[in-house]
Amino acid sequence: MSEFLQVRSNGQITLPAPTRRKAKLNEGDLLEVVVEEDGTIRLIPKIPVDRALAEKYQLNDVNWAMEQKSKGK
Repeated sequence: MSEFLQVRSNGQITLPAPTRRKAKLNEGDLLEVVVEEDGTIRLIPKIPVDRALAEKYQLNDVNWAMEQKSKGK
């Protein structure tokens, strides 16, 4: 079922409660906005990741790849 949203003068929109429940969105959740070439707007829920933790895992991945390369795999 379609729902209609109105863009306010300051550019804000409100997602109705049924839409938020269906999308399992809570206050404070992050959404990525993607505007397609045809003007279609997609809102994609995102999970924030601590930068230090992400960098640690990236370094672990690089180290693992280097080990695999040195083993000849």
